[in-house]
Amino acid sequence: MEFRILGALEVRAPDSTVLAVGGRRQQALLACLVAHPGRIVSVSRLVDAIWDDSPPATADRQVRNMVGALRRVLGGGSGVGPGVVSPIRTDGPGYLFTGAGPEVRVDVQQFTALVDAAAQPGADRVARLREALALWRGPALDGLPGRALSAVAAGLEERRMAALERLYEAESAAGRDELAIAELTELVVTFPLRDGLVRHLLTALARCGRHVEGLAAYRRYADRLAEELGLDPSPRLRALQGELLGAAGEARGEPRPADPPARMASARVLPAPPRPCPRPAQLPWDLPSFIGRTAQLLAMDRHLAAPAVTGDPPPTSVLVITGIPGGGKSALAVRWSHRAREHFPDGQLFADLHGWSPAGPQDPHAVLGAFLRALGVPAEDVPGRLDEAAALYRTTLAGRRVLIVLDNALDAEQVRPLLPGTAGCAVVVTSRDRLTGLVVREGAERIELVDFSPAEGRALLHRVLGAERVAAHEHAVTRLLDACGHLPLAVGLAAARLRDRPHHDLTGLAAELAAEGTRLDVLDADGDGPSVRLRTVFALSYRALDEPAARLFRLLALSPAVVLSAPVAEVVGEVVGGQDAAECARILRRLANSHLLTEHAAGHYRFHDLVRLFAAERGADQESERSRAGARDRWYAWCLHQSAAATAPLLAPRRPRVPLPPPPEGLRTTAFDGAEEALLWYDGQRANLLATVGHAFAHRNDEVAWQLPALVWPYLHRSGRHAERLALGRTALAAARRLDDPLATGRTLNDQGHAWSTVGDLPRALRHYEQALDHVRAAGSPAVEGQVQANLGAFRFFSGDYAEAADHFEDALRLLPAEGPDADDWTVRLCEVSLASVHAFLGRFDAARARAERLLAPELGLHDGILGCSLRNVVGIAHYAAGRPDEALRYFARSLAVSRRTTGFPDQQANSLAGLAAAQQTLGRPAAARRSWTAALDLYRRLPAHYRAPVTLLTSLGFTPPDIPSDVLPKL
Repeated sequence: MEFRILGALEVRAPDSTVLAVGGRRQQALLACLVAHPGRIVSVSRLVDAIWDDSPPATADRQVRNMVGALRRVLGGGSGVGPGVVSPIRTDGPGYLFTGAGPEVRVDVQQFTALVDAAAQPGADRVARLREALALWRGPALDGLPGRALSAVAAGLEERRMAALERLYEAESAAGRDELAIAELTELVVTFPLRDGLVRHLLTALARCGRHVEGLAAYRRYADRLAEELGLDPSPRLRALQGELLGAAGEARGEPRPADPPARMASARVLPAPPRPCPRPAQLPWDLPSFIGRTAQLLAMDRHLAAPAVTGDPPPTSVLVITGIPGGGKSALAVRWSHRAREHFPDGQLFADLHGWSPAGPQDPHAVLGAFLRALGVPAEDVPGRLDEAAALYRTTLAGRRVLIVLDNALDAEQVRPLLPGTAGCAVVVTSRDRLTGLVVREGAERIELVDFSPAEGRALLHRVLGAERVAAHEHAVTRLLDACGHLPLAVGLAAARLRDRPHHDLTGLAAELAAEGTRLDVLDADGDGPSVRLRTVFALSYRALDEPAARLFRLLALSPAVVLSAPVAEVVGEVVGGQDAAECARILRRLANSHLLTEHAAGHYRFHDLVRLFAAERGADQESERSRAGARDRWYAWCLHQSAAATAPLLAPRRPRVPLPPPPEGLRTTAFDGAEEALLWYDGQRANLLATVGHAFAHRNDEVAWQLPALVWPYLHRSGRHAERLALGRTALAAARRLDDPLATGRTLNDQGHAWSTVGDLPRALRHYEQALDHVRAAGSPAVEGQVQANLGAFRFFSGDYAEAADHFEDALRLLPAEGPDADDWTVRLCEVSLASVHAFLGRFDAARARAERLLAPELGLHDGILGCSLRNVVGIAHYAAGRPDEALRYFARSLAVSRRTTGFPDQQANSLAGLAAAQQTLGRPAAARRSWTAALDLYRRLPAHYRAPVTLLTSLGFTPPDIPSDVLPKL
């Protein structure tokens, strides 16, 4: 009996008679079974294949009835002949299509066998591949609707396309390009957007001297690609076009274009100081239990590692590993990367992009920042804009051979900024998404991971449990692997459970899996989403936990935290009676040992995406609404109050904080001794805080969603994470507006205006400040209005409107209360310091110096902070203007010393250096002046243009920066 799905579904009896197998639904059921020969297919999966998301209440019974009808057709009825046994049998709570033996032939199995045979050494590749492709009678499963079968058909079509590309690669190697052109032309008409087929056609036309036809074919492809997808052809196709253009021109007697002329030798540029070139080694731990995937590892060698060894241009520098969650994508990427790292002597970069995690995808800008720092770029040199950071990243990688592993990507747009610009590097991307945009536009190769074969699953059990233990229960291995769905993560979890329970055997675990009521929902359901894929295997490890561990596991999954540590667990666990940090650390290690958490750094853990969904589901089922809300609210409160404690050392004393509700009883927070300690805490909790803002906003906890960003912004500002600050501010503003709270909206608009000013977008900053002023006035808050006026003064100052800036600062001082809960010493002092600067820029140097020296009095406490730097720079400028360069030098030097030990204020350091250079130049110390100016210039070039006003003031007083023409100064 023959079963065909490479085209419309067709079943032929032994005498070649076509059998009628029922209506559309019965055909869909049979197609689903035939597409998975030798595999148990659950009833729920069959229901999805037949009805998609709208099954009737009697769907399970109807499936059983249809299976019975099919067995009658295939097992001796309707002309099949007596004695023929149906290939469909019941296995557990599902059905299995045997698909093996001389009595049953399946075209997709024949196709796979022939394609595999073509890859064997010495095989007649062309003959085997043509025989395989001849089995296709049309589109796979043609005429059968439904999302599940469409996915199966898409996978089969992809295998067909891969076989076609291998065929024409073999034809080209055999020198049969002329023969291939006619076939390829027809195929390109049928599959006009298939990059590989177009590439083979252009190559064949070029080799046969048909350059004009090749160019026409390229233009048709490029036009259609742009029209339908808005994309450009891949780099490889563009290179082929260039070759065709050159060859066509030579055929007409035209010379090839000359190389561009070299730059004039006289256009000299001062060399930038050399940066260190560290060799990052960021690959995660390589699992010792990794098994199989031989073909995929060889494919990765061919696409990525072989060019690095030979020095030849690589066929591609980007490879995408995609497939089902839990299919071993990350493990494969890490295993190959460890094997190939010697081919990338300049280092290996690794990032988890969290594309499918509860925290949401990582911002590519944040990943670029981490990569650039790992490559030796100082944190303060990382540009604040994504495109500029990506350009610096490509520049830094130019000429280097670095392997970049991007794990768990959301989509092509998240990956593109992280791609290098040169062929010497290689990129491995893993994703649940197929990333078609990367394949079409960037020419990436794709590896689709499927389930373990029975041999691979068996080998994994041997590796983890030992051959003797497996052999003692050989009869249970197939049942266990089938129960796990041959999914690598599921098989690995089952094996680890047995390894940790040496007195239990495979037979017992296989029986336990078979008896689990929800096992098939977890291991076989396609249409129910990721939340139920592995429930059974996770539940087995989960039920082995003691109650404190199980409850903490549930509550951690319900919290927004993404980086789990003992302090984080202690906060969440307080709602259930409280475990101390040591007990929480023990539970986290226990969960990690059960493979329910992954330890990614010492004492820091993460959920696997699917495990977290499973744990949250358990929490929703087993925790009361009161305990769930209590854990959530306690986490929110801890984030708010601990952030307030961490923000305090980053700002001046007696600056009013964001108004917070009282902390819950017993909530423990940590006080910090200084700014550095607070910054370290923020570094460790940053991911959790950002995730919490998103979680609060999504769950309409809008008070938290605006208050937490208002607390976190000083950290983000001082650490240079301006893109994150702007994104967080947008969420905070939306939350405040949803609350219809004018004061919260005004505060948030004011903070967001400051963020835009920091990145150099002054017009947008002004719009936010003006809106903030309207809101805080409507709310009747003079204190917050004073803060807005202070920021407006800074805006006018940076815009060069010094008189108007003075008016805003004076207005702020009138509005800001001197005493009471709203007293704001920081903003008062900031306005007074700013007025000293305003006097200097208006040419009132004596008044500027007098005000600055008064504010530097020790009893005011400003002499050793960032405001003290600004004041010393003002006094230095006043002395410089009065012809006292030696006094100016002393003040600028002291300001520089303070600014260098204060994180997050490169503008004051640049101003100190510029003033130092001016004083040194006047004192006849040209070498020292040149060094100071070079350092200042390096900082100014990384800052928005409005921070450079002090240079203009110094030049107006006679300073000429060394080796820089005066007409260049405004541009720097």
